[in-house]
Amino acid sequence: MHKHDRSCLQMMCPGLFLFAVTIAVFGQANGKLQIHFMDVGQGDGALLLSPQGEAVLFDTGVRNDCDRPLSYIQQLGITNIDYLIVSHYHDDHLGCAVSLLQDFPLQKLSFDRGETYRSRTFSNYVAFVGSKRKAAIEGSAILLDARSANPVRIEFIALNGNGVTTRDENDKSLVCVVRFGQFDAVIGGDLSGINSSKYRDVETSVAPKIGQVEVYKVNHHGSQYSSNTNWLGVIRPRVGVISCGDDNEYHHPTRQALDRLHQFNVATYWTELGNGAKPGSNDKIGGNVIVEVEPNSLNFRIKYAWTNVDTYSVWSPAVLPNSRGQEYVWSKAAHVYHYANCNYVKNIDPQNREHGQTRPPDKSLHPGCQR
Repeated sequence: MHKHDRSCLQMMCPGLFLFAVTIAVFGQANGKLQIHFMDVGQGDGALLLSPQGEAVLFDTGVRNDCDRPLSYIQQLGITNIDYLIVSHYHDDHLGCAVSLLQDFPLQKLSFDRGETYRSRTFSNYVAFVGSKRKAAIEGSAILLDARSANPVRIEFIALNGNGVTTRDENDKSLVCVVRFGQFDAVIGGDLSGINSSKYRDVETSVAPKIGQVEVYKVNHHGSQYSSNTNWLGVIRPRVGVISCGDDNEYHHPTRQALDRLHQFNVATYWTELGNGAKPGSNDKIGGNVIVEVEPNSLNFRIKYAWTNVDTYSVWSPAVLPNSRGQEYVWSKAAHVYHYANCNYVKNIDPQNREHGQTRPPDKSLHPGCQR
């Protein structure tokens, strides 16, 4: 524990006491999926806890402001990080990697987009993780709680521009999807969605690989160059989490991004007020924003602003197998069919969806389905 933490505890800081009490219900392994979107200021850092207690860190917070994620993770009672996933190499995402891993040792691997980058932060990160560094491979995945009845799957969807030619580090962000039963969340760093003199639209090409999700960690802190309508029209999140810092020089979150999120009825939770557009009636300033999902549940919860909790339903679940045999699902307009528990089923328009216990004779099995 750091000196500032000990002195605060000795003085019985009321804010810390409230913090410890309120996160206790959500902290540590509790048999549920938890995603803690930490308030790290103008940067990104999120901690996933599997139902059985495996810990995955998505980005690490802002260089020279590492006390925020350090103290938060300490209060959760976490002692180790199983996996680190780095979206890209900017200091507001990678900046606290060494500090956090010194306190919470890395047990398995650190995944990133590969390649190299010229910065002291990047060099320190590479030197520290050493042989545990691994370049993510599109289409591969991490499986948590692998022997349980309710595993958590983290899929690497796209990276390095997804085939779009770009030199911008934000455009190259590694995009991941967390899948847990019927619940899905996408975390994609600072991925861009608007062509400009600096950025390229990568979101449009990546969205079909993701499908419909419940939670979206809003790309690029709510930049005007993120969250385009093609992207939102495909992933259709119920909730968006915006990680931004007060008084940030980039004026995040922007009105342009918020207008698009509102157009698709996305309820947004901000870690801080930021320094851009003002929140509307469906925007909530949440501090540390926590997502919690029970196994096999058709609902998920968002905890924010210390004690507030909102509940949302997942998107309409796929037809599941029953005691009479395997169920199959297909779109009337497609030439493929799916096993009912296949993630691709969520992409089918309900108006075109059909199902049955007999394979449709005029269709072939979708190659992405696994029984």
